[in-house]
Amino acid sequence: MFRWNDRTCPGAMPMMDGRDRRPPVPGRPIDLDEDGATLTALAVALREEALGALPRHVLPPAARITPVTYARLPERRLTGPDAPGLVLSPLLTAEFDALDLARVLTQCGYRGRYLALVDRLPSANLIRREVAAQSPNINFDVIILDGSTSLHSL
Repeated sequence: MFRWNDRTCPGAMPMMDGRDRRPPVPGRPIDLDEDGATLTALAVALREEALGALPRHVLPPAARITPVTYARLPERRLTGPDAPGLVLSPLLTAEFDALDLARVLTQCGYRGRYLALVDRLPSANLIRREVAAQSPNINFDVIILDGSTSLHSL
């Protein structure tokens, strides 16, 4: 298991007062980021099949998806205007789980949206609470890919 600290995140900035966070703008399409460019997303250790199983409203068709390994994540710029608008990962892998990844994202200064994907899960509320308690500056949620969530019917 990797141990992360501030020195392993070279692009990390100190915690900000929220000015680096991009608030949603009413009326603007979800697939555009701050400067009108296409949404960028990091796919951490994610299989192509999982991306294909996402509910259609989670990831816009024009999104740029960049695959990255868990070990290489701190090398990515996760703050400022070049930060990804979304991070996607499996809920659990042999290398990390959502809590581990949320901790790394927080240590690297990421303050955006993070979605953990899982095939089936009886209740995601416990996981949501744990991640929110550990990493309150990350907008976290769990996406269940079996079609049982209301996101699939949008």
